[in-house]
Order: sequence, then structure tokens, then C-alpha cells
Amino acid sequence: MILSLSIKNIALIDSLSLEFDRGLNILSGETGAGKSIIIDSLNFVLGDRADRSLIRRGERSAEVQVVFEGTEAIAPLLEQYGIPLDDVVIVRRTMSEAGRSDCRINGIIVNLSTLKAVVERLVDVHSQHEHQSLLNEGNHIGILDRYDGAIVSAKQAYRAVYDRLQEIERQLSRYPDPESRLRLIDTLSYQIGEIEQAAIGEEEEEELLRLRAKFQNAQKIGEGLSAALSLLSGEGAFAALQSVYAARKELQAIDRYDSAYAELAERLDSCRIELGDIADTVQAELDRVDLDPAEQRQVEERIELIRKLKKRYGSTVKEVLAFGMRAQEELERLQQAADHIEALEKERDEAQKMLTDCAKSLHVARLQAAQILAESIGRNLKELGMKNSRFAAEIVFPDAESDLLAACGPNGADEVRFMISPNLGEPLKPLAKIASGGEMSRFMLGLKSITAELEGIDTLVFDEIDTGISGAIAKVVAHKLYRIADTRQVLAVTHLPQLASMADNHYLIRKTEGDGKTLTNVIRLDREASLREIMRLSGSAEDSASGYQNAVEMKEDADRFKRETSKN
Repeated sequence: MILSLSIKNIALIDSLSLEFDRGLNILSGETGAGKSIIIDSLNFVLGDRADRSLIRRGERSAEVQVVFEGTEAIAPLLEQYGIPLDDVVIVRRTMSEAGRSDCRINGIIVNLSTLKAVVERLVDVHSQHEHQSLLNEGNHIGILDRYDGAIVSAKQAYRAVYDRLQEIERQLSRYPDPESRLRLIDTLSYQIGEIEQAAIGEEEEEELLRLRAKFQNAQKIGEGLSAALSLLSGEGAFAALQSVYAARKELQAIDRYDSAYAELAERLDSCRIELGDIADTVQAELDRVDLDPAEQRQVEERIELIRKLKKRYGSTVKEVLAFGMRAQEELERLQQAADHIEALEKERDEAQKMLTDCAKSLHVARLQAAQILAESIGRNLKELGMKNSRFAAEIVFPDAESDLLAACGPNGADEVRFMISPNLGEPLKPLAKIASGGEMSRFMLGLKSITAELEGIDTLVFDEIDTGISGAIAKVVAHKLYRIADTRQVLAVTHLPQLASMADNHYLIRKTEGDGKTLTNVIRLDREASLREIMRLSGSAEDSASGYQNAVEMKEDADRFKRETSKN
């Protein structure tokens, strides 16, 4: 159960701490006093979206903390998430004006999904939003499925087969249909053959472009080589070889005077030999300048071939070769796919048969649970003053075997819709089309009393569960809330005196003004203060003696009901 709720810097609340007990805890207050702020704060710490507009004006952050007692049932869950075990579970959540949110459980930082997984086992908050959720027929199947353990088991078996079938379909989707597969094999074979036949090297294009440049500049190259050769070994006085030879001869003529001159002559002799080799190489290059036109055409053809391959398969030769390798791998996969596809299709046929069988078993479990749920809700509705009402969980299942597989989805092949007839003689109609606000409130209260018992949730929170009800029906709802609170903790926000008079613990939410600011605070009322609040809720003036007496009688009547209930 919730031991305490602390709120800091939320809307009109600067700092507030509430302590709760078991039984029926009623929160009341004037319109605009801040009842919704308390529920919004609780929803925030329990995992609702962080709304920065809730942060109190002038503050940079807000914080809400809730402390739970009785955590034995969730000990395995806490261990699973690495949260230390203690006598209590302390959940704290903060948000900044920048929109950042921080969640902690027993001091350990957790993500939002972990937070929700833990707290949903501890508390169930009913709000007006949940009214709308109940009107959405798409949510009815989930409510029914939580009602019976047999459905849970049947659904787990169904879901295992369903997930496997989905995986098989995903694997098969990787392969095209047989006709497309053959076309793809032909295409890949052609592409691979074209690349292999070209037999291009990764560096070939660079060499071909170099040769093309040489061909295109043959005249200029020839002229340059001829000039170089003339300067190296020509007949002129300035030819390099002639000059070196003459210089060597002059040094040899004086080498008897100094050995250094002989060394210089030897070095020039080496230069002469090197220059001779260079001249021979230049001559050879000059002889090759006028190449065979056939060779030039061959180079151009290779360059054009590479250009076409790059246009089809990649922007570079490297990418073309990589494409060929990938195509080869894909071709091998497709050629080997026939056996794999056949095995997958056989497994799919078996899984489809298993799925329809599981869908039938799940349908039977739902039919049985729907009957029991209808009886339970019927009893609760009668307790809540809807004596002539009827409820049914309508389950639609494919009539034809041929339609069954197509109807199978994540939740089976059933469509579930809650139907109600609130009055004698009226036919069953969809909940959304017939239930008034008061009837919806009572229906939700009856449903919550059933599901909370099944799920072992120790705390129920009701925000405006009394919407659309008054008078004698309000008293009936108050009795029902008290019965629920007999075995668990209930927190309820109300504007009805009948509910307030039934409180085990009564809290007044009020708004005060001072020092230029408005604040919301909450006080726990003693019996006398509770009577005064019941008077206000009844519309009585503060000094009305009859109003006070009426409040006393309502409180005494509630006390008698509690005593009689405890005896039973």
C-alpha cells in the first residue's frame, strides 16, 4: 500500500507530504483547490509523460516521491532489475524545465519502462482517461484475457506458434517467388559473366589512361626524346657525351701532378658510362613512339569497356569487382535456396495448422472466462444499484474453417466486445452506445473490484469515480468502495458527501493565498472537521444546524454499515 506521497514544486504545490493508511482514504475539496494536481503528481511518479507545464512557476524542477509498503510479491521483480530489497519501495521521479526526467527506485536509477513494470504491480490508478479506454472496443480483449489464468496459458501457447510463423514468413520474404527467382538468377548470371569476361584488373584503368595520354601526345614526346638524344650523344660540340669525354681526357693529361685529378677522371668515366646508358634508353623510347595503330585501338576499346562496366555496376573498378563478388554470392544463395524454401514452406504449413488449433483452444478458454466474467460483473452491477442490468462479453470467431487462418492476429482469431443492457427489457448493446456517465462509473468500479482481486494489486486509486451519480446511487457506490477497501487500500477523489461520510481517513484539499502567492495544501481531517466538509459537499451553509445534523446522520449511517460489514 501507499505509505506516503511527497510533492515538490508541482503547479500550486510548493512542498507537500501526505501519509495514508489502509482502508478507504477520501480526498475532497472545492473546485479548483487542486484535487487534480494530487492525481497528476501521482500519475507522474508512476510513469506518466513528464509535462513541464506542471512545474511550479519560478522553479526549475519538480519532484514527486511515493513510498510503498508490502513488497513481498514483487521481490523477484526487484531482483530481476537489480533493485535492492527493503521493507519499503521508494519511487522518486524528478523533471526539469528542460524536459529531462530522472526515475529512481530505492535509490537506483531506472528507465521509464522498468518504473512502470514495478509500480503497475503495486497500484492501479483509475482516471477519466480510463473511461475512454474502456469505450474503445479494441481494449476489451486485453481486459478479458487478464481475467482467467486459463486464457493466459492458452494465449502463451498461441503466441509462441504465432511468433514462429511470423519468423518463417519473414525468412520466406527474403526469397522472391519462383518466377522472379529464375529471372533474378538469369540476370545475375549475365552480370557475373560480363564482369568475368572483361577480366579487368584493379589497377588496369590507371595504366590504360597513361597509355592513352602517351598516344595522344606522341609527336610532342618524339620531339622531346629527339632533342634529349641530340644533347646527350649528338655530333655537336655541346653533346653531353662528347663534353664528358673531352673533360676526362684533359684531367688524365694532368693526373701525374696530383692523384686527385685521376680520381676526378675516373668519376667522369662513370658519368660517361651512365650517360651512354641513358642515351640508349632514350633511343629505345624514341623507337617506340610510333606504335602500331592496332595497339592504340585496343587500349581505347579496353577503356570503353571499363567505362560501360562502371556505368552499370559502380563508379570505380573496385566497386565493379565488388559488385561481381556480391552477385556471385547472391547467385549461389538463390541456387541453394530451393531446398531451404521447400523446408520453410513445409514448416509454415505445420505452423499454420498448429496456429489454428491454438486459436480454437484460446477461443474456448475465452468463452468460459467470458461467462464467468459476465456473472461477476452482473453481481457487482446489482450491488451498485443496476438490478436489472445485464452484461456480456461478446466473442466473434470465424464460422468457416477457411476464414480462420486469415483472422489470426497477435491476440488470436477472436474479436471481443463488451455489451450491456442497463434496463429491464432492453437488448444488449455495445458499451459505448448505451452506458451513461453514471453507469460507466459503476461499471468501471465493478470491473476494477474484480481485476484488482485477480491481479493482487494492493492499492486502488479512483479519480472522480462518482461522475454522473448522486442520491441513493451515490450511497450504493460508497458502500461498494468500502467493501473493496476492506481487503486493500483505496484512495478516492470525490465531490459527493455520501462517499466522504464512508471515509476511514478523510483529507481536505484546499487552496490558500498569502504573501502574494497561491498554494495548495492538504490536511487530514478529524471527525468534526470531516463533518463540516460533508456539510459543504451537501451544499449546506456553515452555520446550518440542519445541515450539520444531516452530516452527523450520514456519518452515523456509514458507521453502522461498516460495523455490519465487518460482522459479515
